[in-house]
Amino acid sequence: MKFFKNPMPVGVLAFALFSCGGNSEKVNEPFNFAFEITDSVQVDFLGEMMLMGYDGKENNYLLATDEFDEYLEVNESGEIVTHKKLTPDGIDAVASVLGFGYLEGDVTVLSETGKYMQFRDAEKVGEITVPYDFQPYTFYPKLGVFNYDGKTYYPKPLPSSSNLSPGGGEFYQALYRSPIIEGQNLATEDTINTVKLPETSALLDGQMHGMLFPIYTQTGDLLLLSDWIEPKIYVYKNGGNGFDYEKTVEIAIPDWVSYLPSSSEDPGQFYQQNSNQKSGNLVEILVSDDYYIAVYTKGIPEGKAPEQTSDGNAFRLAVQKINPYFAAIFDKEFNQLASNIPFPASSNRPMVVNKDGEFVVSKIAGLSETEDDGLVMYKLRLNDN
Repeated sequence: MKFFKNPMPVGVLAFALFSCGGNSEKVNEPFNFAFEITDSVQVDFLGEMMLMGYDGKENNYLLATDEFDEYLEVNESGEIVTHKKLTPDGIDAVASVLGFGYLEGDVTVLSETGKYMQFRDAEKVGEITVPYDFQPYTFYPKLGVFNYDGKTYYPKPLPSSSNLSPGGGEFYQALYRSPIIEGQNLATEDTINTVKLPETSALLDGQMHGMLFPIYTQTGDLLLLSDWIEPKIYVYKNGGNGFDYEKTVEIAIPDWVSYLPSSSEDPGQFYQQNSNQKSGNLVEILVSDDYYIAVYTKGIPEGKAPEQTSDGNAFRLAVQKINPYFAAIFDKEFNQLASNIPFPASSNRPMVVNKDGEFVVSKIAGLSETEDDGLVMYKLRLNDN
């Protein structure tokens, strides 16, 4: 999946697969956790798509292409409920899509035009307008739009009024300090800035740390945030007018590959000094009845990365093969119980827990030893015996 738009510098684009992480220590693992495949669901569609979301009310799953230009909704049996291609022309035209997700059953996409557009049964049914011009500098790996306490919350893009060129040193420092999530009263169009990195965050030390991709999960009155580039969960709690920072949960991950921050104002130097490794990434925070689950890749140490080739797809598969997804498990008090719990080797990024408590992942065909006639989703159970 692409996470950078064309205006980003070449050095940043090349670093999309070799992004950032932080430090951690080894953890004792008193539980014997394991993900077990309990079922597989086949979708009659030829082509690659990734599972992006789940609608618990209708029990539908949302899958999208890497280019974010086409999506499917499928039911529990894998039957296609909706198939839509997004185009910049015609009825319900959508300019370049920056992110996908569900909002209370509606497929919601963020467009470069400055709108979160909502679709139901492949037809546009509404939109949430960002009330200012913004810089469409990146894709959002998880859109995360949600309604709470009379407001709609969404990733806050960087306003164009900042007058910062994407890719420059000042741009990154502004990005680290900017509000990450915005809440809007859709009736009045009043907005509040909520959820900024706390002043204790290492990303606010004035150094270069790479691109920030906000990944967050709202559960009850809590909002759990990952910035993609640190093995940490930032915990925020509803304060009556948005979410207030409460604490930082450090994740102990053995063999996590840390990035090397740069004191230079030139982002190119940061990407160059990290170009021979792939650092770890915290890519999702899932919630089950009993646990919080932090999903991550540990990264690839220097000298262990595959050789870059002209075949971009083959290179991505080679990276994914040696840098699969793992889980760190926490109880509901944020006590860490385990780490390095592997997902099935051919799993795409885990993003879904369904209403039955099953973890559902889409299968990466190129990493499977068996060939399938269509898309495949695995249903997993987290055993804690």
